[in-house]
Amino acid sequence: MKTKGFWSISVCLLLTLASCQKELTRQLQGKWQLKTVEEAGHVSNVDTVWYNFQSEALFMYQIYHANKDSFSHMYGYRSQPAENRIQLELISYPRPVDEFLPLTDWKDRSRTFTVEKINGKRLVLYSDNKTYGFIQF
Repeated sequence: MKTKGFWSISVCLLLTLASCQKELTRQLQGKWQLKTVEEAGHVSNVDTVWYNFQSEALFMYQIYHANKDSFSHMYGYRSQPAENRIQLELISYPRPVDEFLPLTDWKDRSRTFTVEKINGKRLVLYSDNKTYGFIQF
């Protein structure tokens, strides 16, 4: 009898987690413009970076270069290792990741963020002691 109760609770928890992940995926969908980066109490304003969540798994990091009036972008994948965490991994397309990373504040091709807030207009991510504030674009 105890085994039956354990499995029932386990199934309920898995279903709850799956529905939370689907909700986050739905809320992330679209283009988000980075507006602020906060580190050690210092806030920097940004308006040239976008994170594009194109499907459940695809991601694009986009940077606008005002001096050239052009964009750089890199594609990658998104996964969700926990309910309030997302992992983004850049792939070498359309060029090698090593050429793109110096344009960003990423240290490596993969980065895990904690989702601190998300609603229809605002997204707040946290990673590597930095808080990233986005607006829906």
